[in-house]
This record gives sequence, C-alpha cells and structure tokens, in this order.
Amino acid sequence: MAFFGFGSESAAPKVTVVTTMKDEGAYILDWVAHYKALGATDIVVFTNDCSDQTDLILRNLNRLGQLHHRFNRVMKRGPHKSALMWAQHEPCVQDADYILVVDVDEYLQIGVGDGTFQALINEHPEADAISLVWRVFGSAGIEAISDVPVPQQFTLAEPEVPTADMHPHRFFKTLFRNTKKFNRMGVHRPFIEPDATDINWVTPDGTRLDDRQVKGALHINKGFGYDVAQLNHYALRSVDSFLNKQRRGRANHVNGKLELPYWNKFDKNHTEDRRLAEGFDAALALKTDLLKDEILAKHHHAAVDWAQRMAQKARRQRPTKMFLAKLKAREQVEAVNENKAA
Repeated sequence: MAFFGFGSESAAPKVTVVTTMKDEGAYILDWVAHYKALGATDIVVFTNDCSDQTDLILRNLNRLGQLHHRFNRVMKRGPHKSALMWAQHEPCVQDADYILVVDVDEYLQIGVGDGTFQALINEHPEADAISLVWRVFGSAGIEAISDVPVPQQFTLAEPEVPTADMHPHRFFKTLFRNTKKFNRMGVHRPFIEPDATDINWVTPDGTRLDDRQVKGALHINKGFGYDVAQLNHYALRSVDSFLNKQRRGRANHVNGKLELPYWNKFDKNHTEDRRLAEGFDAALALKTDLLKDEILAKHHHAAVDWAQRMAQKARRQRPTKMFLAKLKAREQVEAVNENKAA
C-alpha cells in the first residue's frame, strides 16, 4: 500500500521517525531529545515485552506530547518488521513529508547548515531518498553504564575510509520522501512500488545510486558523505550495556547470537570523532526540560539504576564470565600485537 504524503513544498517539512525498543529505558531521553533537536516532527516508538522502565518512560513522553508510544503486536516476522507493518497505519506516518526508520543506538549527525533535517533536505531538494551511511563507534574501553549521553561517552570510531583489511562496504538507513514511489517502510530502506520510475536516490555527498542499487542495495562502498551527514552507530556502547543487550536479544535478527564475533565486528576504536559530542548542546537542553517533569525523571533515573543492576547480575553468571574472559584474552593479544608494531 502506498503512503499518501503531503510532499515537501512547505518551508518546514514534516519528518516522522519510526523505531522499536525493548529494555532501553536508560537511553531513551537522550535519543528522543537528539531527534527532536534535529527537527523531527513526530517520533513513533513501538515496544514489546519490556522488563525495565521503557514503557513507563514512553507513556509519559506520550503524555507530554513528545512522541507516540505503541505496544507492538509481534508477528512471525519479528519485532522490528512487525512494528513497521503496524506503523504504516499511523496518521503521522501517512501524513509525513519524509520518513526515517532508525534505532535507539543510531544517532544522525548532520554537518550542513544548522544541522537539522531541514538543512539536509535543502542539500538534496530533488532527492526521493537519502541513504545515511553507518559509521560504527566502539566501546572506547568503557565498562560501566552511566547517565552521560552516548554520543558524549563514545567518541572512538572506525576510520572514515575503510582500510585494506576492512570490508569496503558500509550499511545505511534511509530518509525518504513519502510518495507513491515507495509502498512501505523497511529496516534499512523503503520498498519500491513495482511500477515506480525515475527514482532519485542519493547518499549525503550527492552520489546517485545506480539502478541495481536502487532496487535492493542495503550497503554501499563509496559516497559515504560523512561531512554532510553521518549515521553514528553505537551497537555496543559500554561492556555492561552489551551484557544487557545479550540478555535482551536482537529486534531484527531474532535468532542472532550476541557473542564475541559480534563484539569484534562493532568494537571499532580506530580514530576519534567528537563532532556530535561537541554539538549535543541543543539535545541536552531538551533533555533538561524533559527532566523537569517529576514522574518522567523518576522513571528515567530508575531505568539507569535498573540497567546498572542487571549488568552486575549478569557478571555473576557463568556464561557472562566466559564471555568476559574471552574479551580480556582478546584485549591482551591486541596489546601484544600493538607493542610488536611499535
């Protein structure tokens, strides 16, 4: 079913952000404040089977008019894809000029104009879709969970340009115009109407995707355009945050294992990038305002405490001890290799 949007002729386009969450209470306020600071008109959050204060935080943000919280009826396709199916029926999705599906561990960093969605759209006013390329940020050696915003804690990332020993391609998420060229949302990109033609699909630096890429690509190997826009992906956060993620499981790859190979894949600490950390003032101001609501503040602080306690509980369990031992052994090998190279 095609969406029926209003187009993007107005000075302030309606941008709707859609996401799913489970047991992410400690990280919600920073993430919501960030996307509000970028100019998101609406945020739709689907949740399922939460054990922490996630639902309580989101219900109160819903009460305050900051977002739309929905309980996800999970089908066989899994939590993430089920949520996107239900999200199609949301008025703020149907009426949006642009739609972005993005996760709570993904922070969009816009480097043009005033750093808002409007500025990014102005950079490519004719584009039907702008694919925002991941840049993976590692754990930076941080062990514990704290209430410091994720972009300000984790400032070490993979190189801007992949080195010879890295995969040349990088995955993306997509900000797309709500037109009849697209018939539904996807995790990484919208699905195209079978008869749609002349789709102008670009990356942030203006590199146009070819016909093959437009039809089905989930990643690219050039045209990252990080100076224009960069999707910071904090898949791990701290060690303790990852231990909680192991317990929770993944929203899309429901049978995927969160073990050492996953950690190794995403623990990229090659170079420092502090741009978002240093440009987080607007989001912090919004978070401060949100915390003036006593009920919301109570649930937020309880969520941080819950996440810390659950991680400590996990550390006492045998599977976690085995994982941490493997992680320590890996770090020791890396240290030896670094000393040899020096």
